[in-house]
Amino acid sequence: MSAFMGVCLLPRLTACRNGNSSGSSLASSPDPAGQPPAHPTAVNADVRAEVSFTSIPTATRLDSRFAGLSYEKTKLAVPMFTATNTPLIRHFDLLGPSVLRIGANAVDRSSWNGAVDDLTPILPSQIDSLADFVQATQWQVIYGVNLARNTPARAAEEAAYVASRLGPSLLAWQIGNEPDLYRRHGYRPEDWGYDDFLDEWLEFHEAMSEASPGVAFGGPGTSFDLERNTLLFAADAREHLALLTHHYYRASRDDPDSTLTLLLESDPALADELESLVEAASVATLPMGVRLTEANSFFGGGLPGASDAYGSALWVIDFMFTCALAGCTGVNMHGGDRGSYTPIADVDGVVVEPRAIFYGMVMFANAAHGLPLEGAIASDDDIDLSAWGVQRDDGGLNAVLINKDDARSVGVRLASGISADRFEPLWLEGEGLSTISGFTLGDVPIGDDGTWMPQPRPLVPNSSGLLDVLLPPSTAVLVRSQ
Repeated sequence: MSAFMGVCLLPRLTACRNGNSSGSSLASSPDPAGQPPAHPTAVNADVRAEVSFTSIPTATRLDSRFAGLSYEKTKLAVPMFTATNTPLIRHFDLLGPSVLRIGANAVDRSSWNGAVDDLTPILPSQIDSLADFVQATQWQVIYGVNLARNTPARAAEEAAYVASRLGPSLLAWQIGNEPDLYRRHGYRPEDWGYDDFLDEWLEFHEAMSEASPGVAFGGPGTSFDLERNTLLFAADAREHLALLTHHYYRASRDDPDSTLTLLLESDPALADELESLVEAASVATLPMGVRLTEANSFFGGGLPGASDAYGSALWVIDFMFTCALAGCTGVNMHGGDRGSYTPIADVDGVVVEPRAIFYGMVMFANAAHGLPLEGAIASDDDIDLSAWGVQRDDGGLNAVLINKDDARSVGVRLASGISADRFEPLWLEGEGLSTISGFTLGDVPIGDDGTWMPQPRPLVPNSSGLLDVLLPPSTAVLVRSQ
């Protein structure tokens, strides 16, 4: 059990005296450095709640590598990942250093040095640019090679060059993408199955291993077929595998039941799926564990009005903490171009804007330094509230509180259980769950050029460490002990 306990809901952030909210507050006057006043406080909240944090044995320690990004391999040919793409580098810096996954459907629609005429050529010069980009950002790369229309010899040639240029920035190889869909895509005949995939994968693994000694392999990068693909692969390829990979989407954008409301609801299948993945990786003793190398809201590019809405920022925080508590070692949110679900919208590699989901990822990245804690909530009325904690290595506490109710405020009493001189809140706000613009993080928007200058709002607690937090409708806050 963790020593971090307690939570109540009231005005924004105020110091508590003897369990009441009548103590001094930084919410109504400028701080000594001349910063703008903090958010105004309120006397009453619509709902009140208490939250306690508990450590659980499956949780994975968090660091900046957990929240990564995923892009189609054809983005290399734009080119997008270059040392001169300063706005993109700044956006990556807000999350990292983390892990960039290069692959997705385009991995099987591309060809090293243009060996297959009707596929996108991937050239050495593009890998040179990628190497410069990851050096500038200090990110690592999970790099995919074509399995659908390729040969082991060409894969080995590509692996040799990529490994020579990326060096230690190359985290792992991925062979193919979503092999459970190969028959549907017409890549393989109807009688082709898992055993055939495994045989092909092992052939490519042998050739690539000889060409790039010491580089780890991830796999199988399955779309959905957990039982007949991913779990079998963990056991069958364990001697050649370091990282078990799988993909996750809440639903299809074409499903009539797919809505923002569905996205914000807990996915009843996710917990069981994560448990199965983590157990399989543990039994196979895979050193890198489980990573969801492609994930997002609704597959097919996302659902307008849901995937690009402010509510997706709140959803992604819940999603990533759920994965971390289950034992995953990381998640790569998929995107690129101007699709509804992309974290960073771009046109031909030029950043257009950070989307709502990116705001949520940045909040998570600011919290993700230590051991995640599970939040238990007791409230005086039903309300869609989430609470997540992180026990930092320095003994401090990060607490993330999320109010997904679009109409009611909630007041949380936070008893940190630690000695801290002050607490610093970072607010994530939008004008409503369904809005698609006007978001702020730390009272300011993230610039299209990747600049971000959050405004400090420190809070001094009383000797008992009690804080009152008011969460307005559709608001999240990260409270960090200082």
